[in-house]
Amino acid sequence: MCGIGGVLSFNGRPDPDVGAAMTDCMFHRGPHDKGIHADGPILLAHRRLSILDLSDAGHQPMSNRDGSVWIVFNGEIYNFQELKDDLTGHSFRSNTDTEVLLHMYDEYGTDCLSRLRGMFAFAIWDDEAEQLFLARDRTGQKPLFYYHDENGMRFGSTIKTILSDPRVPARADEAAIWSFLQYHYVPSPDTGFKGVQRLEPGEYMIVSEDSIRKESYWNLSFQTQSNATPEKLMDRLRNRLREATRLRMRSDVPVGVFLSGGIDSTITTGLMSDLTDDPVKTYSVGFEQESHNELEFANLVADAYDTDHHEYTVSPDAVELLPEIIEHYEMPFGDTSVIPTYYVSEKAGQDIRVALTGDAGDENFAGYTRYTYDQICSIVSRVPSPLRRAARAVLAGMDEVVDGPEQVHYARRMVEIADADPDVRYAHFVTHLFDESFQDVWAGEQQADKLAWFRSHYDQTDGPERLDRVLQFDIRTYLPDDLLVKIDRATMAHSLEARSPFLDHTVLELCARIPAKYKWRRGEKKWILKRAFEDLVPDPVIKREKQGFGVPVHQWFRSGLREHGREMVERHGQREVFNSAVLETLFAEHVNDGVDNGHHLWDLLILDRWYRRYIDDR
Repeated sequence: MCGIGGVLSFNGRPDPDVGAAMTDCMFHRGPHDKGIHADGPILLAHRRLSILDLSDAGHQPMSNRDGSVWIVFNGEIYNFQELKDDLTGHSFRSNTDTEVLLHMYDEYGTDCLSRLRGMFAFAIWDDEAEQLFLARDRTGQKPLFYYHDENGMRFGSTIKTILSDPRVPARADEAAIWSFLQYHYVPSPDTGFKGVQRLEPGEYMIVSEDSIRKESYWNLSFQTQSNATPEKLMDRLRNRLREATRLRMRSDVPVGVFLSGGIDSTITTGLMSDLTDDPVKTYSVGFEQESHNELEFANLVADAYDTDHHEYTVSPDAVELLPEIIEHYEMPFGDTSVIPTYYVSEKAGQDIRVALTGDAGDENFAGYTRYTYDQICSIVSRVPSPLRRAARAVLAGMDEVVDGPEQVHYARRMVEIADADPDVRYAHFVTHLFDESFQDVWAGEQQADKLAWFRSHYDQTDGPERLDRVLQFDIRTYLPDDLLVKIDRATMAHSLEARSPFLDHTVLELCARIPAKYKWRRGEKKWILKRAFEDLVPDPVIKREKQGFGVPVHQWFRSGLREHGREMVERHGQREVFNSAVLETLFAEHVNDGVDNGHHLWDLLILDRWYRRYIDDR
């Protein structure tokens, strides 16, 4: 795991001071080594986090033997040893996956991507072809940003790498910021910075002075469904996840696992324990608030596998963490589960350099509660209209006579949105596009069609069932733009590499072929995953309800964050893109009237700190 950066200049040689600035700003992504290659129009910069072959032979930028091809690489090619064995006629100077990738490019050109099994972002400069080859892994685990203008192409693992060039301005992209307020994250390819874009998952780019060509080399399809029995699918799933776990345990440094006490991290822990004779190092973090503490289940799993368990109970300090979150995430990022993820990464990073996770288990097997709500909506949509109208009338008057108003609220919502088009219906669960009181907060630029980005991805889904399509949508959007951003920045802030077997592209392709009826079955989420691994997962973990990895921000804005929230409202009110009166109402409702606007206020607080760090002072 590393940090990469570079410049392809269209008018002279790149400034060598930019290369030095690039390596300096990426220290946390690679504290063990740094390097710069500058020749003609190309400058490549690298920071190294040593995972494979800890010797100097792994130094980057790395070249082939005649110096005609140079590479900077971030990530891991898990099948590098097998690829290396197949590269007959090639000689190697190191035992790194970077050198294998370099030879793969020599052998196959851009077609090398189809043979790679891993997470990566890399840049290859081909001196003979006079072109730059940029590529990102299939699911977007590793970041790759770029900025292109008449002076050339700048790229890097972080946005600050690109901003290291003083000719690149830091300007707010209003349309992208409005999208952030709708989704809690900035949808790809935008970043929140005008002109700074992301190479999207499964894409590569060829850049020369005359042209830029961007291509997709992988797309996950749900169209073809398996007709195998559940038992055969379970057997395939076990074998595929076991192999993916084995490959991710390859390392020349200590490896552990983030153990939340949920099904996905428990399966990962169980597979790791089965694949090694040594106790697996497990890391868990819990909060003092009992409602946000999963340590009981993590301990149960650690005891079951006799792991070398490390657990930490923390009292989250949002005021202390906010500057670090803004510094490392760079883009506006509102997912509150970043806080526990940041804490567990900090603790694990003191002991190990590689941590396996259970990321993507929910997207592969329908683990989120919103999938259940969406399935219920699909059922309700088939109920005759007169009965739905009658149900609405009954539910409208139930708040005062029934305990459990939250259940009444969700029941009413199911009936109200059942009439909507399928894409619009799911948008209710993953956006704030229909929250009219919050819409008025923003007075800046926004897309005319509020659902344009959402529809552009939903329309590309090809699964035969509704559940297939929403899972496919989340794998295309929420997974790379939210969850994988969260884990990459939190771990790399502490020079720690995160790997997930559930993100192996062969696992994803197998899961895409498993019929939806085996993922969500009679109201039970992750049905086939639970059955496939019921011997590895303790019964209380199998039966427990999913618990979000979040924090009680609604309480914070009524206590420790109250004054910070008030100051945020005042500062945003002075920015022309915000409606100050609506902001004040939103804050007052939360603090004084018991209305839960906590997540909206958190997004706005993050955005205020982002403006102050990156925009206001430049």
